[in-house]
This record gives sequence, C-alpha cells and structure tokens, in this order.
Amino acid sequence: MTEAFDFVVVGGGTAGLVTAARLSELPDVSVLVLEAGSAKDDPLIEVPELWSQTNLSEFDWSYLTEPQAAMGGETVYSAAGRGLGGSSGIYHMIHNRGRDADYDSWAYGGAAGWSSRDVLPYLRRIENQEDGTNPTAGLGGPINVVNAGDEGNPVSQAFVDGCVELGYPQVADVNVDYFGVGWHHLDITPDGKRGGVRTGYYEPARDRANLTVRAEATATRLLFEGTRCVGVEYVHEGTLKSVRADREVVLSSGAIESPKLLLLSGIGDPKQLAEFGIDVVADLPGVGENYQNHPLVIGPTGYMEKPGPTEGVINEPVLFWGSEPGLLAPDLELWFLPRAPWGEKLIEKLVEWKATGSVSSVHEQDHVDPHLVIMLPAVVRPLSRGWIRLRSADPLARPRVNPNFYAERADLVRATDCTEIAREVFRTKAFTSQWGVKEVAPGPDVRTRAELETWVSRNTGSYHHYSGTCKMGIDELSVVDSRLRVHGIQGLRVADTSIMPTIVSAHTHTTAVMIGERAADFIKNDLAAA
Repeated sequence: MTEAFDFVVVGGGTAGLVTAARLSELPDVSVLVLEAGSAKDDPLIEVPELWSQTNLSEFDWSYLTEPQAAMGGETVYSAAGRGLGGSSGIYHMIHNRGRDADYDSWAYGGAAGWSSRDVLPYLRRIENQEDGTNPTAGLGGPINVVNAGDEGNPVSQAFVDGCVELGYPQVADVNVDYFGVGWHHLDITPDGKRGGVRTGYYEPARDRANLTVRAEATATRLLFEGTRCVGVEYVHEGTLKSVRADREVVLSSGAIESPKLLLLSGIGDPKQLAEFGIDVVADLPGVGENYQNHPLVIGPTGYMEKPGPTEGVINEPVLFWGSEPGLLAPDLELWFLPRAPWGEKLIEKLVEWKATGSVSSVHEQDHVDPHLVIMLPAVVRPLSRGWIRLRSADPLARPRVNPNFYAERADLVRATDCTEIAREVFRTKAFTSQWGVKEVAPGPDVRTRAELETWVSRNTGSYHHYSGTCKMGIDELSVVDSRLRVHGIQGLRVADTSIMPTIVSAHTHTTAVMIGERAADFIKNDLAAA
C-alpha cells in the first residue's frame, strides 16, 4: 500500500458521499472516496423529469433477482444507483422520513441511540423545507425540499379528490400525518434541478484539498492486519491497486454491494465463505441476511378519454394507509403517477437486457401514451426476508439477490388489499366524470379476489428500497453496533441502508442521508475523545 489516507470511504453513493463530505470539514484529516461508477455530469441525473430514463442506463447497476417462488418463478429487475451520488442520482426525489415507530423499533431491538427522538436532529439537519407544512422541518440544510402539490397537475388532483371521495382524510404533509392522502415532498434544488447528495453535499465540498474522489474504482477486498481493517484493494484503470486507511475504512456500498465486499473479505458465515475458499476473518453469520425491500405492484393502469400532461412527471400524490386499524405506522402506500413513465422502448430494453445482459441504447426518449395513468400499490412494512450471497469468489461478479417477495403470505394479502383500493379510486367520480378513466389492467376479466391476488403476484416489481443486510444490533445476526462499527473488527464501519434492522415504512433516501450524517458524527466524536 503505497498510498494512504486517514479515511477511505468505499462507495460514493447516498450515505457514503454524505459521510465523506462531513469528514472533510475537518481540515486536519484526509478522505478518499472509491466509487465504482463514473463521476461525470449528465442530464439524466440532473433533470428531474428524466427520472425514468435512468433505468438500465450507465447510472444503474441493473440487478436481476433470483427467481421468486411466490411470484411463479419471475425474476425482478432491481435498479440501484451507480456513479457519484449513487441512488441519490436516480431516485424519484421523494423526501420521505421514516416514521417515529420505525426508528423507535430499532432502539427497542437493541440499536441504542437510534430512537425517533435521537434521529430527529439529523433529519432536520438535512433539510431546507420551503413550505410550512411540517413544524419540525429543517431550515438551511443542504437538501432543498419542495411541496409536489405546488405544481397543480389536474390529473394528480383527481387522485387526491378520489381518495377523499372514498373517505380517506387529506393531510398537508405525509411526514407529519402518517395516515391519509396528500402530496409527497420532493428534493428539488431552487433552480429546478434534481436534489440529493451530489448537489447538496458534494458540490460544496469538492474543492477541499483534503477530499479525493476516485471514480471508476471498484473495491475488491478489504485488507486486514489481524482483526484490524487497514485498507482497501481495488481495480482502477485496469490495474489492481491498494490504499491504506490510517484511521478507518467506511463501507458505504449499499445493501447489495456492502455485504458482498464483506463476504469477499472474510467477514460472514464461515459455511458460505468455505464454499468459495475464503479465509474467515470474522464469524458474522448475519452478513447478507435479513434483506428487505418494499414490493411494488405495477398497476392498476387506467386509460383516460382525454390526454393528461405530456411533459415529464415529478409531482407525486400519495395515500398512506393501514391494512387494519390501530397500527402505529402505515403498512400500505398507494402512489399515483399522472403519466405512465414506462413505455415500449424501456420494456424492449428490459427484455433485451434480461436476455443478453446489455442494452443497445440508454438515452432514447421513451414516448408513452398521455392517456395512460398508473397506480403503484406497495407494502411498506413487509414481513418477508431475503438474502444477498456471493455468486463466486470473483470480486467483479454480481452477487445473488433474493428479496423473497411474498414469502410471508401476509405481504401478498396486503399488496392485494392496496390494489383493491387503487381500483376503487379509479372508479370514483373524480376520475370517471372528469377524465373518463377506464381500467385497462388488470382489467374487467379480473373479478374475484383470487384472480386479483394471482395478478398481483405476477405483476410485482422492486421499489428499489434495499436494506437490512448488515443489520445494526446486539443479536446473533447483527453485523454492526449502534455506532456502526463491525462486530469483532477494528477500524471498519458500515454506513448505508444495509444497517437498518427493519426497513422504514417510507421511501428510504432520506433515512440513508441521515445514516451518513450520523456515521460522520460518530467518527468526529471518537476523534475528539481520543
């Protein structure tokens, strides 16, 4: 290791870029970020309306799951951000905090210091919320937050009106009132660009002399002296290189890649490591287990008699609800898009990619019929658990990804419940009288509950909310402690959504940013105490 930095952050994605930027505020430390993707600028990751075109682009890892048993053996396309900013560069810009019960459950389960009271100051630190709908919203933070309802899209308003017509309460801010229909808040910059960690955290820090970002650098192995992590091996410009971390390595490669790198480095279940001839550094059987993702139903789809908006869609009305009364947080989300974002070209690319592993073009404009609108029901408190495992000892091979969707039948039941709500909303006067909506999928041939359940199981995709595979806690499957340090290892932390003990009942980006903020503070506090 001929090169050394105080801190090496593996992964320049959502949490990793936040951690690195915050650490670089300390003038007497040096920080290196290793990012497997590129650092180039591109309209796809700058223009909010182009969000759907990031799918299967060079900014997408484009994972494919293992065949899902409860979905008839279907494999599920699973997008994840690749490039500086990670998934913060391809997510839908939805600013959705986890619920108080989510964070309190973490603390109750052994992640001391992660209760809703503990994380609120960090959530506020992130935000610069333009409107006054949330009395606890942050002001002056690096991520600008706007109200999607300010766009005034009439088709989106029909969704809100339809939900109210059915008796669901309308709320001003779904980050305040958890149950009801309202508008998402979005991470959009004041000049109308995609918000996120690249613009909010990296741009103000990029010229600091103590911050180095090395793009197109793929980590292959963590390096150890005994049980202390002292560096990272990586491939850059076709050459295998290594770098020393004089203080710590922070692993922030996401809930799919972080467990993969730990396993390749000898941290995980000895039985799995033995399969690939990997020597054990730390016996942690929970690495790659406890994988969680929100299942997202693709539809129902409606066809309007007159066209809706022809431009890209960034305004987001939503209904959060409970599958039964008395829940502390919603377990159902019904997301509505007033213009179906996926057209024939993307579907053709997906088929081509599944067959060949590559696509011929990723920058074509994908035109869709402006008469089409789509509901996206989701279970945001899933019970099913899956896993991430090695495919081979080759560090450049993709890991095996298994969300195990609907392994717990209750998840399928609730996804079908939410889909029934969506069909009811399409039948309201708000949609039928003004827009003449007719359901085209599942369509009139799907009548019974059993038929609908089958349709849901065959039309489920990924919400791209990966979490849980390096869980924080004190039980035998936990991988990190409450300060994100890997059990039994010195000089190594994990800081990304893999540390969630249970997935938040919300979109995960905001929580990922908060995790990055907390990781940086833990390190700064340790430096101050040394």
